[in-house]
Amino acid sequence: MALDFGFGFVAGVTGTIAGYPFDTVKVRLQTQTLNHRLYSGSLDCFIKIAKQESILGFYKGMTSPMFGVAIINGIVFSIQNTSKGLFDNPDTYFSLAVTGAIAGCVQSFICSPIELVKTRLQMQGIGQQRKLFALSTHLYKGPIDCMKKSYTRQGFRYGVLRGLSMTLARDIPSFAAYFPAWQFFVSHFSPTGKEADMPMYMSLIGGAFTGIAAWTVSYPFDVIKSRYQAARDHAYKNVWDCAVKSFRMEGWQVFTRGFLPCTLRAIPTNAFTYPVYSFLKRTFDTPLDDNDETLVTTKIVTTSKPMSSTTTSTPAIASI
Repeated sequence: MALDFGFGFVAGVTGTIAGYPFDTVKVRLQTQTLNHRLYSGSLDCFIKIAKQESILGFYKGMTSPMFGVAIINGIVFSIQNTSKGLFDNPDTYFSLAVTGAIAGCVQSFICSPIELVKTRLQMQGIGQQRKLFALSTHLYKGPIDCMKKSYTRQGFRYGVLRGLSMTLARDIPSFAAYFPAWQFFVSHFSPTGKEADMPMYMSLIGGAFTGIAAWTVSYPFDVIKSRYQAARDHAYKNVWDCAVKSFRMEGWQVFTRGFLPCTLRAIPTNAFTYPVYSFLKRTFDTPLDDNDETLVTTKIVTTSKPMSSTTTSTPAIASI
């Protein structure tokens, strides 16, 4: 178990580093308003961050999600595997959706504070650029300082857990879509119905496919979550007020803002995470047995094709 956690941790770090620049662009686009429009689109945002803040600008706030990914993935796959006991046939698409939703619900309570810190640090400029970010009125030295100031100013419920309801609204449908999506991909593109028998390039494509599917069904909630977490203390009464005001001012397009960099992020994040884990597992530990029904901590859970006894392994999804 300790080795598996270590492998998952390294794989999670790799996936986070690969996809984090796209996440920074996504958050910047999500949180800008019509009154403070700094970027005309994804490419413009990439260029301006690179010019004004250097490559380090793309990796602001990465520490907390990077170390949190391993913990979150461990919770997701442990809860999802345990929840299968609720069903006589746990490997149908419906069962996978329900167990995924339960896992998404539980991990949200850890994921939300981590993303609060990440979002607020991503919204900070470097040097004079701090003045450009109207939503970042309080500057933080790092993740710990950000968490301390959030707690001091707003308490635990409205500070540390700010945006929890939107995290729940996002992650419950997201993980409910993820596990069935991976099962669908494997059952249609593996010659034997087993993930192990798919070529490496198909595993990479499958990881990207499931990541994009999970984000597509939940993305509007992520926009509101990011706006609410990054906003001034009294900009919105609650997340519903944030959603209503955003819609009235900017129309329905506001709920898709930043979707392109989000999908671009999902591709390398999900494509890198599982291959790295698999490589470490093969190199430093014994190979997985196809008949093993045991959960592999943080990165692999053994599932079955719907209405079948064929075994497949599921690559981890990066939640932040």
